[in-house]
Amino acid sequence: MSTNTMNNSLLSQTEPDNIISMDISSMKNLQIGYQAETIYLKASEDNCLVIREYINGLSGTEYYAKISANRFKTTIRYGRREEVNRKTYAEVFLPKSWHGELNLSSLYGNILTEEDWVLERLDIQANEGAVSLKTIQAPRIRISTATSPVQVEKAVGFLDVHTVSGPIHIDSIAGGAKLATSNAPIVASFESLNNIIECTTLNGITSLVLPKESGIKVDGVSKRGRISSEIEGLEIKIKPGNVSCVTGIIGEEPWQNVRLSSINGDIYLR
Repeated sequence: MSTNTMNNSLLSQTEPDNIISMDISSMKNLQIGYQAETIYLKASEDNCLVIREYINGLSGTEYYAKISANRFKTTIRYGRREEVNRKTYAEVFLPKSWHGELNLSSLYGNILTEEDWVLERLDIQANEGAVSLKTIQAPRIRISTATSPVQVEKAVGFLDVHTVSGPIHIDSIAGGAKLATSNAPIVASFESLNNIIECTTLNGITSLVLPKESGIKVDGVSKRGRISSEIEGLEIKIKPGNVSCVTGIIGEEPWQNVRLSSINGDIYLR
């Protein structure tokens, strides 16, 4: 799922309407929020944060992003908007040397990056937009969307993803995760564990690849779906009411808990 695939605007505007530049080398917490703009997170060439706003030719300071700061955080929020324009976007150039807490949000736009990032914390709210990330390393990574997909190539740390009906696809996780959606699939592969795994769906399938060398305690249930496993040592039972359950302890201590829950969705374990 590439940036071009997820962004239905073809970046027809080539010159920014506004440019923001500021030194963030001493900044600890940065919050950037937009309305309909897709946010492209890119690497800056120096210690400066640079934001280029492409907002359909709007000219005037009232339309440009506003900056507020205190000793705890710096907040950058979009300016005045008369209407929602999904073809607008913002390029956010962040120094790779900056490792603070980053919060990105857009009500209707996507949030996309093709760079790898190491942060103290990452928090993304995309509402109706999609999220596509490469390698993200942070003790806590939180992502939420409503109806659009979330895709992450690799997460190092604890990954917390919640969607209403958007699919969740994580290629690799080293750490732990809490993944939840209602009407979409969860597909995730874990290369190592040092924390819990919790996966919850209502109607979507759950497909997980668990690390072979980790000690795990598995406890899963699907009330009206099917559970299948290729992992030796896990026991699958059908309980009254045609409820499927899977349990088992694999490997040696320390064990990490793997909790799985679905109403109508199938669960696949490998």
